[in-house]
Amino acid sequence: MNQRIDLNGVWRYQPLAWTTLHADGAISEQVANLPPAGEMLLPMNWQKRGLESFDGRVRFTRTFAAPALSPGERAFLVFCGVDYFADVMLNGQHLGRHAGYFEPFQFEVTDILRDGENQLQVDVDCPLEEPGAVWPDHKWVIKGILNHWDARPGSWDPATGQKQNSGGIWGDVYIEVRPAAFVTNVRAAATLTPKEASDSFFNAADEHTSGQQAIVRVEFDVDSTQTGDLPLRVALDDHATIETLRVTRGRSHHVVVLHVADPQLWWPWDIGTPFLYTLAVELGAERWETAFGIRQINLDPHTGDWTINGRRFFVRGTNVIPTLWLGEYDAAMIARDIELLKAAHINGVRVCVHINRDEFYTACDRAGIVVWQDFALQWAYTTDPRFTQEAVRQVQAMVNHLYNHACIALWCTQNESSFHNKVILNPVLAQAAAQCDSSRYVRATSEFAEHAYPGWYFGHVRDYLTLPGAPILTEFGAQALPSAAEVRQMRGGDQWPPDWSGLAYHDFQYDQTFHVAGIELGESLEAFVANSQRYQADLLKFAIEHYRRHKYTKIGGLFQFMFMDCWPSITWSVLSYARVPKLGYHTLQQVYQPVLPIAEINRDKVLRGRDLGSHDRPFQVACWLVNDRHAPLTGCRLVVGLRRGDATVAAVEHDLPTIAADCVASLGTMTLDPPANLPLGVYTLELIVHLQGSEIGRNAYALELVGLGK
Repeated sequence: MNQRIDLNGVWRYQPLAWTTLHADGAISEQVANLPPAGEMLLPMNWQKRGLESFDGRVRFTRTFAAPALSPGERAFLVFCGVDYFADVMLNGQHLGRHAGYFEPFQFEVTDILRDGENQLQVDVDCPLEEPGAVWPDHKWVIKGILNHWDARPGSWDPATGQKQNSGGIWGDVYIEVRPAAFVTNVRAAATLTPKEASDSFFNAADEHTSGQQAIVRVEFDVDSTQTGDLPLRVALDDHATIETLRVTRGRSHHVVVLHVADPQLWWPWDIGTPFLYTLAVELGAERWETAFGIRQINLDPHTGDWTINGRRFFVRGTNVIPTLWLGEYDAAMIARDIELLKAAHINGVRVCVHINRDEFYTACDRAGIVVWQDFALQWAYTTDPRFTQEAVRQVQAMVNHLYNHACIALWCTQNESSFHNKVILNPVLAQAAAQCDSSRYVRATSEFAEHAYPGWYFGHVRDYLTLPGAPILTEFGAQALPSAAEVRQMRGGDQWPPDWSGLAYHDFQYDQTFHVAGIELGESLEAFVANSQRYQADLLKFAIEHYRRHKYTKIGGLFQFMFMDCWPSITWSVLSYARVPKLGYHTLQQVYQPVLPIAEINRDKVLRGRDLGSHDRPFQVACWLVNDRHAPLTGCRLVVGLRRGDATVAAVEHDLPTIAADCVASLGTMTLDPPANLPLGVYTLELIVHLQGSEIGRNAYALELVGLGK
């Protein structure tokens, strides 16, 4: 491995100017009332280090010691993440500029680095976009939801929607010492072929192979200041090719093809093992390596069906925006989020309108979670051709940066595009992404039509009976308040009734809450929180059950909106920013079970003596079983019971026929014969599926038994 000099740690900083980006792309400055200079522990977004809501340019400086380079060694200054414009100088020499927030970038400093003390200066500019003229409808900055969204500080309000900036040096900074010739820009893709079609080509197929072969294409560049022959080894675990590579000065492109008979494949966690090989490229004494999964993922845009390795699978998904400040998204936070995702039976995530840090995708690779990857464009942007050119550069930077991650299934270039962006910008970006990656599906935009919000922005929860958004559904849901303790920490949340304008800054939507959803305020904040969370949970349960009942006939997957809050707020999430579960999280755990029994419940209240509690009119329930397992279920038993508290008042059991793999099966009508004259009150209808004595699926519905006059 190459030697590294770590430059993380305490840096000096000095705010230089408040800056504003104007409609012509120019940036103006103001120097009055600047925050004071100081020291800052990096990497981290400056909002988390005392410069809250600072929109402008900050100079970061530090000194560091470096050893003398050996003959032939080269030094590179590497930045893993700077938001947004970076201007870099080392020892008084200007190295260059970089724009964007997610892309790692570097400068060669071989001839500038000193033996001994060195002085590094980085000017970072994260400007305010001029309200009205630029923000929100003619934006220049490519930051997606980090810059413009209804679930960030200030929501989409023109006066407050750019609050709490995410600027700064949020990723690692280091000097890397490399040999005269080194490998860079490694990209690998696998193609699966039937063994019968490839035996003659491989000429080495053994009789023990499983019927599949993998052709792994490994492309890479060699950057060299010398000419000569070097040994090259490209390997996928023990599958390797060895040759002598003629290296010339400059940068050269190379392709190596590896043949893997009977490969171990990467699968989503609920289908199989997300197996990862070690892909290594060794040139001379240098070694580059990464984890690599062999798989092929496709999405049919017409049917919404997903396939992996030739096998159809259903995506039980959600949208993730873990934080607005990527500097704080450390290994512990990522591990916690992956655990919470899998505990909710989620096998797919949409990284919604931003590019996250590389470690998150590595965690999804290892966990077997499929990723729908959005580019960082949200709503409307300027029509200036210079913006289109920069957007093309950055969308290709996204693809190249994340290319080797097995988890990523597709690229999407914009969310809810404006008309101009949809007809002009998006096709250009989709073509640019496809030029970088022909192995994945590229979607030009995530349409408003595939975002379904009945019961929140319009209509009623029962409108989900029509399966809005199908066959590709990337957003649906409703807002819910987090815990009362968390609400009280928000503006306006520490009084009763709350100050609605204060909560609006934290993204609370008053009109939709009370006038569409009809959520009751209640007598206290605790009651309001409970009412809000119950509404969201009921909506998610009703919607998801109906979508899942129609898998592969009307829809191939779904992405609930959304999983967690990215700051202390009131949104569509099922986890607060502190990752405190709402009732909706527990609902996801229930309705996203791979094996899910479903009952058709058309009403929440039933009348005693007519609908329930009469021998003359037994209680009948139509039932279905969703099996997302890729194996048939044989020998299952379904128990349907009616409970009041812990007491079961009626139950029926049925032995089920064999349920085919990956299907939805109608189980017919189950009949319960409860005692006559049941007490009025709330009951639970419960469905449990047992397989060989073990519970594999459970679902429940609340029913209120009422009498005449209720």
